[in-house]
Amino acid sequence: MNGQARPSYGIVVGYDGSAGSQLALEWAAETARRQGKQLTLVHGVNVAAVPAYPAMDLASVEPTLEHAAKALVDQGAEHAGATLDASQIETQYWLGSAAAQLVEASKDAELVVVGSRGRGRVLAGLLGSTSYAVAAHAHCPVLVVRGPEGQEPDDVPPPPRPGPQHRVVVGVDDSDTAMRAVDAAGQFAESEGAPLHVVTVAHAPSMESWAYVETAKGGTEHTHAVREQAEELLARAGNRVRAQHPQVAVTTEVLYGDAGQSLADLGATAGLVVVGSRGRGGFAGMLLGSVSHRVVHNAACPVLVVR
Repeated sequence: MNGQARPSYGIVVGYDGSAGSQLALEWAAETARRQGKQLTLVHGVNVAAVPAYPAMDLASVEPTLEHAAKALVDQGAEHAGATLDASQIETQYWLGSAAAQLVEASKDAELVVVGSRGRGRVLAGLLGSTSYAVAAHAHCPVLVVRGPEGQEPDDVPPPPRPGPQHRVVVGVDDSDTAMRAVDAAGQFAESEGAPLHVVTVAHAPSMESWAYVETAKGGTEHTHAVREQAEELLARAGNRVRAQHPQVAVTTEVLYGDAGQSLADLGATAGLVVVGSRGRGGFAGMLLGSVSHRVVHNAACPVLVVR
């Protein structure tokens, strides 16, 4: 950048006026307020989706698209102004891929917040192309706020935030990414005054394991070893948080079953679920990893994806 300092965007939120992006904007604005951060609203106009005809001069259309984009981000900034001082709010808009612009902005952001489609949306993509691409490729943590389908923005209740009544949940395995997720979860729990619940999902290879692994004397040598390994992992993660954030109340739990679904189920009562983008559940061709993808798609509460 020719020796110039790169800009610092603080918290970046993608905004397109949809129900999901409205919830994302509210979540991002409140987080910026609590943490004293700058909020940057980003909107990208997908020119490829603009109806066109042969020999159409796109240059004649660009001013109209830019005017509409500016009106949209101004509307979002006005909405965010109910939470933040105007000096804390910036807006950006481009003609081009919203996902690409958000990923680029993530290089200089502390957090990117995106909205997504309602649960159960399978056709046209599980998460929506923008939210999936950003969560998979961003250079900083990405928080996905899900918007229910079939409702106008004004009819959508905001999701619960982490707090004394809504804990932060973080899933861990023995990967480096999971430990970074633990660090991020501890920071969120401290800043939001929430308890932290650290969970690992052990692999139970047989029905015998399911029947006996939770008992003190039952089970096989293997099932006891599985549980001991899981408890050691949780102890390390819990001690890591307690050392960095001694005021955060930390609990731990070993679960059994499908890791992604088990963590997603905990989102029913949580204020935030935190996962690593790729852990032991990740595999080639799935940029988010199988576990993180399942959690983002199925959890009822916001999900923070940490790289």
